[in-house]
Amino acid sequence: MPHACRSRSRSPRQKAPSEEAREALLAKFASFYWEPCDNPDVPPWSGLRALKIMRFREQLVMEVELAAEELEAEIARDDCCGEIRHQFPPTTKATVVRWQRFTFHEDLARMSDVLFRGPIEPHHADSIDLRLHHAWRRVRCTIADFEEYLAAIVDFRLSSVRVAMMLETVRPPSVLLSDGFYELPDARTLACLLALRCEKDDAEELLEMYRLVCQKLEGESCTWCGECLDERSAGGLFDGISLTVPSTVPKVLVPHCGHAIHTLCFGSQLLPDRGRSDARGLCRRCGVPYAWTAIDVDPIVSAFCLLFGSYVDKRAQEMAAEGQIIKSAVISMAEICHSFSLELNGLVSPASAWMLLSKRHAFEAPPEAIEAIGEFVLDMLVPAPIAEPDEQPLSALLPLVHPAVVGPEDRLDDIDALSDASSGLIEERRHLTEVFLPDADTCSRGSTAASDDEALPQIEEQVDEPPLPMALPPLCIS
Repeated sequence: MPHACRSRSRSPRQKAPSEEAREALLAKFASFYWEPCDNPDVPPWSGLRALKIMRFREQLVMEVELAAEELEAEIARDDCCGEIRHQFPPTTKATVVRWQRFTFHEDLARMSDVLFRGPIEPHHADSIDLRLHHAWRRVRCTIADFEEYLAAIVDFRLSSVRVAMMLETVRPPSVLLSDGFYELPDARTLACLLALRCEKDDAEELLEMYRLVCQKLEGESCTWCGECLDERSAGGLFDGISLTVPSTVPKVLVPHCGHAIHTLCFGSQLLPDRGRSDARGLCRRCGVPYAWTAIDVDPIVSAFCLLFGSYVDKRAQEMAAEGQIIKSAVISMAEICHSFSLELNGLVSPASAWMLLSKRHAFEAPPEAIEAIGEFVLDMLVPAPIAEPDEQPLSALLPLVHPAVVGPEDRLDDIDALSDASSGLIEERRHLTEVFLPDADTCSRGSTAASDDEALPQIEEQVDEPPLPMALPPLCIS
């Protein structure tokens, strides 16, 4: 009965957003982009204008959270009614409706960063991203079959190409009739939207949008290779017919300063370079911080995994064949992950960069080799905890293998600490010699410990080996 009552509910929450409602929300989204500044002295990313955008984005996030909460509540009700006894609940019409509401509002909330039209702080939306992440974890618990989920939400995904063209070509009448000067979306805005592409974005349409981004750059050259940012660029943007990299990876990266860089050149920029290590995270042309935001992270991470996954895979196969870890190669991998973190201004930690690379890339090397290399890389990237002064050293906590003798001269600090104790106790400690015998169990396991050490992977020093080629091979892109 409770389930039947829910299915007959006429609440608006039981309906997916109609096409008219989605169009109205997109029109409202665009109106905030064209919202005029408070006054000529106030930039568009601050003041009352920014406050209105933050309130609009808060409404979008609340819709996302509400859909996730309703899905979670539905699972709880089914559990109480005894309708399910397995991990995932059955997919009902109400479940699909909430998936669709969640998808549309989440896509629009993630795109709302472009509404500010300016250099927002990199961590300005950390709380928003965290809330969206928690909402997705709730929704994830209701998905038993991802193919079924994707088929249900595909019509409610938001095409980044469509939003970009809407901002580029459709302006409200108030803007057209105004005497003020309104700039069209710049290359940074379009690049951010293209970073949020989805399965609804056609490859040919993406190609056209990248051509438009290049036109916005007005003949600017790449900050690394100096080549022009156009279709004929040698930096790997296009091959003239089709995309040269998967659609999940952008071809050009545009930071807030507007000085763009080829994605392949950004990868070359990560190679170890002690002479320019102080430039990490800064535009190589103007010296201004890149100021990447959360909207940039996933596409740049995808590019990082694509560019360096093949290198790690090749070196892992070599190490697996030789049966040993090559230290210089491991150091290079750790340095690249560290450089990547610095170039992203800390939005991704070095250890997270390695873990993302090891999970996303389809390695041909044996999993055992990747796991063994990962342990050495993470040991270099994750600093060891600093022991407190009052903590005992690790050697004092290990079982003894050889006899140990502690005489009066070895406990002078202990005697000084007993200054308030009785004179008899102090005198006893002055003449006390202690003998500690080895642990019998540890001695009996001595041969086993030695054999375990022999089974560990060995590290081979190769100082003369170059860490990486000086340029990324284009063959790693397919």
